[in-house]
Amino acid sequence: MRLRNGLAVMILLAMAPVAPAPAQSANLWRVSGAISGRNFNMDCRLEPASGVCTQVQTNKAQPLVSFAQSGNRMNWSLKTRVAFLSITVAFDGHVSGERMSGTMTAAGRSGTFTAVRR
Repeated sequence: MRLRNGLAVMILLAMAPVAPAPAQSANLWRVSGAISGRNFNMDCRLEPASGVCTQVQTNKAQPLVSFAQSGNRMNWSLKTRVAFLSITVAFDGHVSGERMSGTMTAAGRSGTFTAVRR
């Protein structure tokens, strides 16, 4: 009887759902910056094929148009719409540990940004 109860417990444990590990990626960043007097915050997944940045305020996602990383340099761009215009926003960052800082350009204007790995 005892052996059968122990076997039943082992079978139940084997069938129990396993909680997935929290998603962690070295490619997830919270990006904050300003350009032409406008502040922004984005959550970005910086990856070559499936990268995307999502505006924190509007939850609007923009896929990356380009992405490159070399050593501690990271460059990416995305397209966004301002009024009726489609503009490309380009980022050039320097990674130092869990932080990044750099410059950005869009439609002839420039700004700065900082980012923290999430």
